[in-house]
Amino acid sequence: MTRAFAFAVLVLCFVPFGALASTYADLIRSQESGGNYGALNSQGGTAAGAYQITAGTLASLGYVRHTGGSRGSWANYEWTDAARSQGVNSLSDFLNSSSGHSLQDRAFGELTDRNLSSLSSQTLGLAGQTINGVTFTQEGLLTAAHFLGAGALNEWVASGMDPTVFPQEYLTANGFSSYEELQAHLLNRIGAASGTSYAGGYGTGGTYPGTDGFPGFGAKRPVLIRETPPFQGERATLGVN
Repeated sequence: MTRAFAFAVLVLCFVPFGALASTYADLIRSQESGGNYGALNSQGGTAAGAYQITAGTLASLGYVRHTGGSRGSWANYEWTDAARSQGVNSLSDFLNSSSGHSLQDRAFGELTDRNLSSLSSQTLGLAGQTINGVTFTQEGLLTAAHFLGAGALNEWVASGMDPTVFPQEYLTANGFSSYEELQAHLLNRIGAASGTSYAGGYGTGGTYPGTDGFPGFGAKRPVLIRETPPFQGERATLGVN
């Protein structure tokens, strides 16, 4: 099946993350929690705080430790010395104290650095391109990586931006009813960083011949880094602790 892409190529100079940290952090806080450091995913899972970082991600950063049982419950994690040294001894501290808010900012910065270093050259090659109304930027790609995990974003790009490369769990974990809905959400999330929005124009399933050989696109390839669902939470499923 043939899918049509409308794209334009822009000239972009990459900037270090430190130079865009403030605006990018503002964007993620707005997308994930509306800026609420006390936000907690109320539909299951462990996404917490202003950036909706999961317990699994915090564990990978060294701030909590899984103690056994389901990885989708905060009851099965304990805070490590690294967190305690920052004044955070509990989930309540993480969500409600000034020390917890500082740790949220710190963890977010560390996660962003990791995501940026994990983006493939193919994914980074999208920056500066406008595709079906969405202008891709470094910040936009990072916000997609925050939502999906860097490895899953790399896989989506490598497939020709086909959302059906994601397992069904991506839909159920984030409250989407279809792959088309996931695709629109992902592209609009990317576009929010550049003030652009998805114009639609293609479906799902298979690769997109119109991008064959175009910078930033190519055949699907193995993924080395990938997060486990439910990834970071969505604002629609948040409660307030």
